[in-house]
Formats: sequence, structure tokens, C-alpha cells
Amino acid sequence: MLRRIWSYMWSPSARFSLAGLFIAGGIAGVLFWGGFNAAMEYTNTEEFCISCHEMRDNVYVEYKNTTHFKSASGVRATCPDCHVPKNFIPKVIRKVQAVGELYHKAMGTIDTREKFEKHRIDLAERVWATMEATDSRECRTCHLFEAMDFHKQDKIAADRMQQAMKEGETCISCHKGIAHKMPDLAARAREQQAVFMSQTESLEGDKFWTKRTSAILDGPETDSGKIAAILPGVALTKLESQGERVKVRVEGWQAGESNRGQYALFGKRILNLSIAKSAVDRVETGEKRYFDDGDQDWTKTSLEGWISATDVTGNLNMLWTISESIYGSQCGVCHSTINPGSRDALSWQADVQAYAPKTSLTAEEQRLVLRFLQLNASDTKGGVQ
Repeated sequence: MLRRIWSYMWSPSARFSLAGLFIAGGIAGVLFWGGFNAAMEYTNTEEFCISCHEMRDNVYVEYKNTTHFKSASGVRATCPDCHVPKNFIPKVIRKVQAVGELYHKAMGTIDTREKFEKHRIDLAERVWATMEATDSRECRTCHLFEAMDFHKQDKIAADRMQQAMKEGETCISCHKGIAHKMPDLAARAREQQAVFMSQTESLEGDKFWTKRTSAILDGPETDSGKIAAILPGVALTKLESQGERVKVRVEGWQAGESNRGQYALFGKRILNLSIAKSAVDRVETGEKRYFDDGDQDWTKTSLEGWISATDVTGNLNMLWTISESIYGSQCGVCHSTINPGSRDALSWQADVQAYAPKTSLTAEEQRLVLRFLQLNASDTKGGVQ
């Protein structure tokens, strides 16, 4: 049966001429292509984009309050201008990808405001990743570095644009949240931080780091006196354990005659400890080294004491991942985040002090981010890992 059908399909027609079949096929092809193209172009209209209430009631409302919708020049960028490629092949690929969106439409994944907000950060990051991968291709339909008149821009904007052009940055690196509400990146970073900070580890081995600003105590008892305050991200050597307390040694450097502080690295004012006046005589001293830039002697020091097991971690990589997430959620909103290795430790201290007040960083988050940046700076990276 199948062989007969196959033979029939490929046998010459006795009713129609070859020319007739060719013309009919051509007409059918034109109709199909015309219909396909018309359908694809209709799905590239703003009218189609907001025919779904998920888009109309959420991102479209936000977009209407931006300069992409209404500007002094009267130029408007519509939904497809930013989200659909102009060239045919990338456009078809994008349409095929959009089939997955029909599934979520049918499943009601974001059919309420509450559901949309819950998924906002995932939706945004997916779009940002696409724009990063294509070098902000759709943005560059209207915005080209080469076409910018930097003399007509604000000085800060002009400097930043020229730096971005020199470094090969892409538009979306700095311009997130310009057409739609910015997701609360800080909230997610803080959720990750809260989970990590609440975990108590088994503490195998003898090398640990502090999770948070903590107290170094005189003994393992709850009412033991405080001998120092230790900052987050400080390296510790475990000496022994007793209940929920761990006895540790903290090593670092003393600058000059200032014996109330301990720094992580020679010549770098990256604070490890703030030592109580009553505990200064407990600090053990060792090697002395002259620091040319500071015109003073620095002394190798160590202090032993007890710390809560909940305040330490053996997973430095996770601590830095959390730190980087907080850093990106605060400092990657107005511009692309800067690689820690692009600045030295002292410059990072100045930058954090200058810009932290413009963010929602808490004092503890500021200390953690500063530690991450300084210990991964150009002049310290790997120094105390």
C-alpha cells in the first residue's frame, strides 16, 4: 500500500501539463511565503505584543513612562525594535524561541501581577544575557558609539561612553532598567546571603574564614570577655573546638606603633582585627619589616582566641560568590561592575567609601564587599587565600 502511494505521488500527471504544475506550485509558494511573512511581521508589532495582558499590564505600563516611549525628538522605540532582530535568520530563530513563551502563556506562569513580580528577575536576566550575547544588537540599530557627539553629552556620560567604547563594553552592561522596572537584585543577593550565613558547617580541617563581623573571646564560655572584633573574610587557623566555640589563631601585620589593629597583608591597610586595649599584651609579635611608602616598621603579629562556630566557614569560594553577588546587585545597577583586579586595594577603599552612601548597602555588607574587592585587587590577589 505504501509503495503504491509513493509511486503515485511521484508519477507524471496525465491530467496537468508540467508547465501548469510549475505555475501552480509557484503561485502556492508565493501565497505561502506571503502569508508566512505577513504573519511574522504582524507578530512584530506592538499591538501584537500587548495583546497579552501579561505584557500590557506590566512591562508596557512601565515602558510608557520612559524616553523610549516619549521623547523630545519624537522618536519612539517599540517592543519589537528592542526585542526582535531586524535580519531574517536571527528573526526566525527568535520566533522559534518564542514558542516556549506560548507554553508559559498556556500554563499561566505569569498571569497575575504577583506571579510576574516573582519571575521578574529571571525574565530580566534572560533578556540581559541575550543582549550580552549579541553585543546589544537591537540597541545598536539606533545607538552607535561612532555616531555619538560626545561634546553634546554631559561630561560624566561622555567620559563613561568613551571608556565603554575603548573597553569594548556592550550597551546592556550599563543600561539595565531603562525601559522597564529594575528587578530587586539586592533582595535576591540578600536571600542567598541569609541562607549561607545561617548554615553551621562541620568545620573539618584547620583553615577557615569569618562569615561576618564577630567577637573574638577570651575563652569558650558564653560569658567570656571580648578581646577583639574580627571582620568578615579573615583567614583563621583552627586550634581546637569546644562545644559551639572554636579556638583560632589570626595572623597579620601591625602598622608602626599602632598596636590596636591588625592588617591582613604587609603594607596594605586591610583590617583584620580591632583589638581591645585590655588584650594588647596577648598579641604575639614576630618579624619586623620596613615599609618605604609609610616610612615605618611593620610587625608580624598573631592573636589567639575563641569564636562562635556559626561565624566561620570553610568555603571561601562561596563567601566570595555571596560578596560578588551583593557587589553586583548594588554597583551593577548604574554601570557595569568593575573587575576587582582592575584597581589596587587602596583605590577600592576610596571607591567604597565614596559610593557606598549612594547604595542601600548595610554597614556589614559594606565591610564584606570591601574585603572581597581588596583581597582580589590588582596588588593583593591571592595574598591571604
